[in-house]
Amino acid sequence: MFEKEERLLAEMKHETEKESMMVPDEALDSAIRSGIRAGERRGKKRYRLRAASAVVIAAAAVLLLTLWGGGSTPGPSPQLAQGLYPPLTGFDIAGDITASTANRHGLIQPVNQSKSSGEYTVTVQGVLTGPQRLQVFYTIENHSGRKAMVLREELKQPGSDYKLSYGSSTGGGSFLETGMSTKQVNYYFDESTPIPESVTFAVAVAPYSTNTVYSRKSPDEEVMEMDLSLDLETMRRFTSTVPLNRVIEIQGQTMTLKEAVLSPSGITVKANISRENSMKVSGLFQPYIESSKEGSSAVQLGNPLTWMPGAQGDMTYFFESDALDQPDTLVLKAGGMQAVNQEEMQIVVDVKQKKVLSSPEDRIQFGDYTKSKDKYTLSLKYEERDFNHGAVSIDSLGFTDGKGKRHAFNEAEGSRTNAESTAGNGYRRTTLYLYLEPEDYPQPLTFDVSSFPGVIEQAIEVPIQ
Repeated sequence: MFEKEERLLAEMKHETEKESMMVPDEALDSAIRSGIRAGERRGKKRYRLRAASAVVIAAAAVLLLTLWGGGSTPGPSPQLAQGLYPPLTGFDIAGDITASTANRHGLIQPVNQSKSSGEYTVTVQGVLTGPQRLQVFYTIENHSGRKAMVLREELKQPGSDYKLSYGSSTGGGSFLETGMSTKQVNYYFDESTPIPESVTFAVAVAPYSTNTVYSRKSPDEEVMEMDLSLDLETMRRFTSTVPLNRVIEIQGQTMTLKEAVLSPSGITVKANISRENSMKVSGLFQPYIESSKEGSSAVQLGNPLTWMPGAQGDMTYFFESDALDQPDTLVLKAGGMQAVNQEEMQIVVDVKQKKVLSSPEDRIQFGDYTKSKDKYTLSLKYEERDFNHGAVSIDSLGFTDGKGKRHAFNEAEGSRTNAESTAGNGYRRTTLYLYLEPEDYPQPLTFDVSSFPGVIEQAIEVPIQ
């Protein structure tokens, strides 16, 4: 399960969902760690991570397409050639179609670098690099004799503490037994921050305790950092761009699918939401890519994460990929378009009255408002009557107080969403947790809603190849 959605997970994901609705489901403790990381949101970004339960978090996407051959038409399928590297071993990636396909074709770059601190040793075994997605495969040795937790998996600019801007999802869980554990973390980049040729990979580990379960930092943590050199040149050779230029119109609402970028690390589809729409359109409903090859069953390539529309309406969908296996066709499919009325996209809360003054369809209820030294936590509740139509997510750029002043969310926590089944009627009750900086805010507080369940259903099919 993935955790961090729309501006994760909006609607992890993988997670995510980061989740991407950012929603832990049956195993909250593990999912909070293993999906989209709320703290990985840097700058003005927004993403949606999809998973078995959704994880939502946010950031605004800006498209910049030059580094990876944007605009080029696919030549004689350069991505179908065999890569340079020996197969990665020791990782259970059979269920990861992108990683397993790239591994068969020799495109997971070996790293084999280790760093120890205290009683822990991290070894990066390999990386899979693409235009906007980086997968890191690593192991952790826990020699402490007791359980531990992975608190953070960060990418930094080498030689500094500057954290790169991305969404992330993790496979393998955050809890560490004694001995060896294998981990796989996915980083999704916005086009305005292309993947650099070298990064610092940092893993923070701490002994397990009730205090570390929901925290990203601990006074007892050990941090292991190592610089990774990424073979971007080889990855560029296996990347091609397919122009789409397809306008989708449903009931007067439009969006344009501009192009698809095929690479070993996945398929990205670039889109734009028209600013002339009368409704708030946030993209495709339940998108996926169907891969077909004669003599074999069709394969559904999932959408683990989406960078949601920015100020200019640009957005990016991330899909898994088996393009290296030379499918006969790749077709983007969706069940419709996410769209709701513009005027309903705000939640107004008075925390002193402990009351929601207004919200989309008046479905949001006040949960709780608690204060601690490091943060104030506002929780809001609603029931997902249209579960298949997605979830609520809050714009992560901040909120407005009663005097019109803008505020950012707590940098370390941001926001997350927890969804659980509601007994009896089959719907799920969702709790939104909004983490604010500790200060006395003039009331009421206004939060912009970046996603709310609402779909214009209509089958969509767009051939990619």
